[in-house]
Amino acid sequence: MHKFDEKASKILLNVLSHTIERFSYDPPTLDYPKSVGFFEKNAPCLINELGNSIDTVFDQFKNVLEQSIISVDSPRNLSFIPAAPTKASMIFDLVVSAGSLRGESWMESSGAVWAENQVIRWIADLVSFPESAGGCFISGGTNGNLSALVVAREEFRKSNPDNNLKLAIICSDQAHSSVKSVAKIMDCEVIVVPTNEKYQLKASLISHEMNSNVKYSNLAVFAVVATAGTTNLGVIDDIDSVASYTEKNNYWLHVDGAYGGAGLLSPKVRNLYKGIEKANSFIVDPHKWLFAPVDCAAIIYRDESMAVEAHSQKASYLDVLHENDEGCNPSDFAFHLTRRARGLPLWFSLSIYGVKEYRESVEHSLEVANYAADKIRTLPYLNLFMDPVLSIVVFERLNWSWENYNAWSKEQLRNQLCFVVPSVIDEKPVLRFAFLNPETSNSMVDEILQSLG
Repeated sequence: MHKFDEKASKILLNVLSHTIERFSYDPPTLDYPKSVGFFEKNAPCLINELGNSIDTVFDQFKNVLEQSIISVDSPRNLSFIPAAPTKASMIFDLVVSAGSLRGESWMESSGAVWAENQVIRWIADLVSFPESAGGCFISGGTNGNLSALVVAREEFRKSNPDNNLKLAIICSDQAHSSVKSVAKIMDCEVIVVPTNEKYQLKASLISHEMNSNVKYSNLAVFAVVATAGTTNLGVIDDIDSVASYTEKNNYWLHVDGAYGGAGLLSPKVRNLYKGIEKANSFIVDPHKWLFAPVDCAAIIYRDESMAVEAHSQKASYLDVLHENDEGCNPSDFAFHLTRRARGLPLWFSLSIYGVKEYRESVEHSLEVANYAADKIRTLPYLNLFMDPVLSIVVFERLNWSWENYNAWSKEQLRNQLCFVVPSVIDEKPVLRFAFLNPETSNSMVDEILQSLG
């Protein structure tokens, strides 16, 4: 089972052959989910005492299971926040997986850590963080938000050892759902601040909310979460004013740029991120708009030593990892220990294609979003909800209910035209395009919009 024998060789050939076949799809197929009854009939359980032939198992995966998984990299996938990993990153991910390359410590994985840190520094430079900045790659934005806010809490406790009040985090009503989940895990309260007419969080709104409710006097705020690209609308908070507010009140500023942080690459929207350089921590998910495979997020701290103090795990069997005076241990920067070297595919892809191609791909998404918005304005049966800030476009189909949106969405997925699901904003159902894939074209947008007529 552990040797590279004839069986392993045949498995490898099957996998490589299928991988090459899938890479040749132009574009990747969209596919769609199947019913439980379908799987009961077509995908019976193959787990048994003696195992099965390679052909039997691989046939079930290729012809049943895989075709029931919506392809995140299809240019017609515009739901949630999709992904569009480069071919180089996906191919190199095979190397990471085939070698089970890990990356928790310098001692075990110095080459992987060295390469990953080059990408971490590149992202830190995009944010204009100082040389003291550092971080690591993690599984996703939820883990990133948790890891950053744990550091924020520990820094607060160091400065306020006699605090007996319940701790609290401030965020906007547009913040990612993970912020509330993180607060629940940390046993903290969340103060949700209503945004302005542009769905932005601003310092004046935080001040108004804090001064308008006496119950907040019984809470000890230790962090504010600003968002650089909200999930529903793609809005960037007024980070500069929020940074001034946090500095004045000695709060930690965490910026969630899981989706929108990639926009820092583009001079066309760079000015919208003013103040981000003042953050204490920042996350971005390269598996979203920086074209890396799932799962790849990055957490970066202004001062990496604070993260090490909060997250470094202590045990006799780990002492040897901390005695090394060279490099750093990615396991010390977040809530994790064992980790695959998930930053290597991004390093490889960036090194192959160059930053210029990445910038152009990000800007393509911005251009398609603006094209879609302009087109929606011309169609009498549609109403643009707001001008796109980044690459998310939200609009209404006039006189449609949630049921109408849902029925249309399911029909288009069955027809393989697109994967677009409805969302809700201000208690109204809307449709939402999330443009991240450089292969999504204006003609595809035209097709989708015409189907709504």
